[in-house]
Amino acid sequence: MPDDHRALNARLAGLGVVALVVALACSVLGVWQWQRGNVVVTEPPAARPVVAVQEVVDAGATGPRSVLSADEVGRRVRVAGTYDPAVDLLVPGRELDGTVGAWALGVVRLPDGSGVPVVRGWVPRGGTTPAPPAGPVDLTGTLQPPEGSDLAPSSAALPAGQTWIVSAADLVNRVDYPVANAYVTDAAPPAGLRPVPAEDPGQASRRLDWRNLAYAAQWWVFALFAVVLWVRVVRDERADVGDDPGEDDAGDGSDDEQVDGSGGRDMSGAR
Repeated sequence: MPDDHRALNARLAGLGVVALVVALACSVLGVWQWQRGNVVVTEPPAARPVVAVQEVVDAGATGPRSVLSADEVGRRVRVAGTYDPAVDLLVPGRELDGTVGAWALGVVRLPDGSGVPVVRGWVPRGGTTPAPPAGPVDLTGTLQPPEGSDLAPSSAALPAGQTWIVSAADLVNRVDYPVANAYVTDAAPPAGLRPVPAEDPGQASRRLDWRNLAYAAQWWVFALFAVVLWVRVVRDERADVGDDPGEDDAGDGSDDEQVDGSGGRDMSGAR
């Protein structure tokens, strides 16, 4: 029977290779499907079309609606209105390319009467800061969340016309109209000011795609099924081969042992 065993082992080995290839292919397809379905990335905020700032922020909003979402931080917005001449502030202690200076901060009044804080640009320490332009303005910039007091480089008192942070909580004490709980960095400031890079460029929005995740799970189930099927075939084949030799041995024993007519065994062949 050695030839039969060799043929069986060769057949099982071939089936094992096929099962391994199928399981590996299904596993790879499952990983690929998982990568497609686990996270769906939309365009980052800076790559989206420019929208009016009123479409993103609402100065009169309260509670969660007054806080920028992850999709809104870093969004490019258009601010059209008029600078409030009474709000011409400096935010000291701000670095740009390793040089300490200050941000020029103003508030643009929108047609609805509310205000949007605008970082007009950066000026080096001791430099001359141009006044906010008079008349209507139409600028494009990046939307940023308000700064907290923990970002202030110091808690020391500042002279008039200066503030440590850009925050609606601070600005509402300087004006008599609602101010958006966010600010915009002007992308193209006037002469004498340098643009301020956005502190938080925002992140692309993400969500789970359950259909692709389900496909990934199916591929992995197929991979497991291929392995289980091969194990079952190996077990069944070996069980069948294990039964045949026993039957042959039983048959051979019945032929060797002959009974004579008197009821005793024929021992003529015994030595």
